[in-house]
Order: sequence, then C-alpha cells, then structure tokens
Amino acid sequence: MKKIIAILLVAVSLALCLTGCVYEELGVKLNKDGTGSISTTIGMKKDVLEQLIEMGSTNPFAGKETTETEYDGEKYITFTETKEYESFEEMEKVLSGLKFDSNEYKNLAVTQPEAEESDYTAEPSDDMESESEPVSQPVISEEPKPIFKSVEVKKDGSKYVFDAVMNAVDGEIEGFDMSDVLKVNITVEMPAKIAAYKNGNVDGQKISFDLSDMSKETELYAECKVSSPVPAIIGIVLAVGAIVAFIILKKRK
Repeated sequence: MKKIIAILLVAVSLALCLTGCVYEELGVKLNKDGTGSISTTIGMKKDVLEQLIEMGSTNPFAGKETTETEYDGEKYITFTETKEYESFEEMEKVLSGLKFDSNEYKNLAVTQPEAEESDYTAEPSDDMESESEPVSQPVISEEPKPIFKSVEVKKDGSKYVFDAVMNAVDGEIEGFDMSDVLKVNITVEMPAKIAAYKNGNVDGQKISFDLSDMSKETELYAECKVSSPVPAIIGIVLAVGAIVAFIILKKRK
C-alpha cells in the first residue's frame, strides 16, 4: 500500500490542474458479536490514470485486484485492503492512531525534477557564483496530524455507536485546497438499520459521511439498536404451548 501511495503522490504533482484526482476511503464495519473490520481504499481518476500510463508512468495498481468506483460523478480505479479485528476496543485504538500526512502532497508540489546529467561542465567565471542555488526549497514539514480528534466505537446493551470527530485538513497545493486535490470518504456499516446519525447519508445499515469541506472539524455519528430475540422466543414458546394444550383438551373430549 505504501508503494501505491508513493506513486499516486507523484501523479498528484503531475496532474494538479485536475482537482480530485486522488481518492481515499476508510471503511468501518461493526458486527453484532463485537468484532469488526477496517478497510482502506485508495484510487485515482480513471482518465488521469490512463493518461499517466500513456505518458510512460508506472501503473500503481499493477498486479493488484482493482475495481471501478464512482464518487461525486467521477470514475476512479481503486484498490482496497481490509483487516479484521476481534473487538471494538481494538478497532478504536487503530482508528485513533491513523494519521494524515499532508506534507507529502505539499513537498511534491514544490519539488522539481532533477536536471539530466551532461558531459559538459561549465568553467567557473567571475560572473558565476561559486555555489548554485538549490532547484527547489522543500516545504517545512510538520508532524502528521491524526485523522480523528476523537473516536468511540462501543456496544451499550442493544445499542451500537460509532462517534468520531475528524480533524480539519489544512493547506494548499499550487493554489488548490487540499479538499479539492484529495477526495476522502468515510463509511460505517452497522449491525442493524441506522436509527440516528449526524453529517452523513444513510442507506439502511450503512452511512457515508459528508467530507466535502475538510477545512473544518466534522463530527461523524451513527447509532443503531439490535432487537433482542428473547421476546420472539417467548412468543413462540407460548404459541406452541397453547397448541399442545388445545390438542390435549380435544383428545380428552
């Protein structure tokens, strides 16, 4: 996955004029038994990828099982990795440790390709400085910021809750907001139909959160309740008992 990200970052520097060329999705799935999974998807606009390959660039998805995904009306070629977890506590810890390094994108935007080697060497002169200026000045890097300011994944009786606050993503690349260059989507699949939520679009048990403006903190919330099977079982037992009693009474007559 790191190799794919590195190649896609290079692609970003080659295609800054095309906003939203890179797509990332974080998928969280909660199961009834307290287990779950976290998937990470990364992709690039289909037309941009095709252009880069035609230009001779390396295909970042070579040898990977990819799918074609549509997001905001655009088609992306994507690759997904999924990891299973034994508890919500473990998932919460992993999500809290995820970080977004915007410096990677910013540095690529100001770094120019190195000049090709030549057999010709210029002779020093009085008009030439003894030391040449560097081709580019790297952006001063800051510590990568955690994706989430806070994360809570829990089961409280029959209620399942995903509650998180996403940190704001600051910065620009060549005049483009990070939100324009990088499209991010976070989805959560609950073990039952979602009953309460915030800042998302719900489709049954799944919610996709609106991250169109990544320059501000965003609260992500989803909640569902799983009906207990006990009342249904009691009802079935009572119904069977009533049938048996009816048969016995009928035979006695």
